[in-house]
Amino acid sequence: MNFCLSEVPFSRFGSYMALAELPDWWQGHKIEHGIYLKNVSGSTQNPIVAKLIFSGDELSADLDGGSLSLVSGDFKCDFCFPDPETLIIRGGRSAVLTLDFMTESGPYDYIYEFDADGRHCYAENCYKNNTSYVVWAQEGDIYLEQNWSEQSSEFSRLNIAGTDGFLLIIKETQIEWDRKCPEYDFEACREKVAREFSEFYKSYPILPKEYEEVSVLGAYINWSAYVMPRGFLKRHAMLMSKNHMTNVWSWDHCFNALALSYKNPSLAWEQFMIMFDFQDKSGRLPDSVNDSKVIWNYVKPPIHGWTLKKILENGMTLTKNQLTEAYSALEKQTLWWINYRDFDGDGVCEYVHGNDSGWDNSTVFATVPPIASPDLQAFLLVQMAMLAELAESLGMPQESDNWKARFEKASSNFLEKCFVNGLPTAFQSGTHNVVENQSLLPYLCLILGDRLPKEYRKNMIDKLKCGRFITDHGFATESLDSNCYRPDGYWRGPIWAPSTVILCDGLSRCGEIDLAKETARKFLEMAKQSGFAENYNAVTGEGLRDRAYTWTSSGVFILAEEYLNSRA
Repeated sequence: MNFCLSEVPFSRFGSYMALAELPDWWQGHKIEHGIYLKNVSGSTQNPIVAKLIFSGDELSADLDGGSLSLVSGDFKCDFCFPDPETLIIRGGRSAVLTLDFMTESGPYDYIYEFDADGRHCYAENCYKNNTSYVVWAQEGDIYLEQNWSEQSSEFSRLNIAGTDGFLLIIKETQIEWDRKCPEYDFEACREKVAREFSEFYKSYPILPKEYEEVSVLGAYINWSAYVMPRGFLKRHAMLMSKNHMTNVWSWDHCFNALALSYKNPSLAWEQFMIMFDFQDKSGRLPDSVNDSKVIWNYVKPPIHGWTLKKILENGMTLTKNQLTEAYSALEKQTLWWINYRDFDGDGVCEYVHGNDSGWDNSTVFATVPPIASPDLQAFLLVQMAMLAELAESLGMPQESDNWKARFEKASSNFLEKCFVNGLPTAFQSGTHNVVENQSLLPYLCLILGDRLPKEYRKNMIDKLKCGRFITDHGFATESLDSNCYRPDGYWRGPIWAPSTVILCDGLSRCGEIDLAKETARKFLEMAKQSGFAENYNAVTGEGLRDRAYTWTSSGVFILAEEYLNSRA
């Protein structure tokens, strides 16, 4: 499969290492355009480990699931991650490779040499990554270029070549290394990794035949975005990307869990519960996490009850212990919103920043927060209804009745305060001044389906159909006729996977099955054309921002299974 390293990093399940082609201006820094080895750990000061300099020019990339090949004329280099902490590189006869560890970019970085297990080894002490890398040649030769200066090297480069090619081993060692240099058979490693990916690929629904290549790449993005438990992470975690967005956010993970729920309940459960590993005693979830950071400044919308409802509707079976664990976690989270995010005591919860909604710069937040937005109330209502169902299934009738009563009271309050002239309306906490906006965000309350009055459902669906939001590619996040619409405006225009998935679910629950199917088809066509971008230009369908985003690939699998496959 043709592979674009400038869009999708090459990595593997569990690894914190990744290969990527980076532009000359990257994350606010001037670098040379080229292919780099990166470290995606949250503890890095600078994620770049080394630049790879090849003897070939104009490289083309090919991915077969188990390995990556870079080819230019007679030049060829193959790459494989046989395990999460090891990268092996095989060079052909004419191949010459230089690893420039760019030690001039920070203090304390250098290479030292030693012998171990019958091999001559080179250890790069990569202070900027908070990691070390042990390198040796199983075949071929390594020549070190380095200029030591007091306490670090001004430059450190390893040049690798061989008469009959080379086989280079790079091993990540965060703390200590066992000083063993095992033999690697490249072909055997490639076949083993290909089998591992093939098994993971079976975790997802089969897409219609015309989307087969989309399906393979989407599964690869998700598989390769996993990192192993380390530091704060207690489970294998699917990051949002190994490009820029190298965290898990506390609503993104729900879409990744949902996509896995159709065929891989074990991994689905792990991804659903991963953020609850960090739940505070107050019930609050953090905004995002990685192996070395937990961000508490913000939260994310409580779509977890909706997600669990969808997972159970998909036929995924949970044990009593799992249901009990889910009930406890959702109860605490729901009560946190009720107890800590209703500042004016009117029974309607608020976001204190756009980031809390997941729609960071939406025009719903054109007025200073706190803001009460209809989507938040709808998510909480779905969660209350889910808690009532869970309590009943767990043999807790009193708790079930309590949540049903809470739902009825909150639902009545929602309909009274969050609609004006039959349309969903956001307002400022305290003043109750309406926030004038043309965002799609309030319309996500359609997930309540027939729990909404028929007139309200009709009003919202008519607005969605009138052309303010709908394009050839789906629903824009800001009305196309809004003065705030921007083609690359993040949540002020572009199409996103999560808004599409949630809106399609709402439309189908309101009986608009054909519109949901058409929206899903448009999204898959856009992904086929523009890849798995973080978001897309609503008018052209061009991919924007991070180009290998896991909730986008998960969204494709969800939309295909729910609206295009035979179950639709």
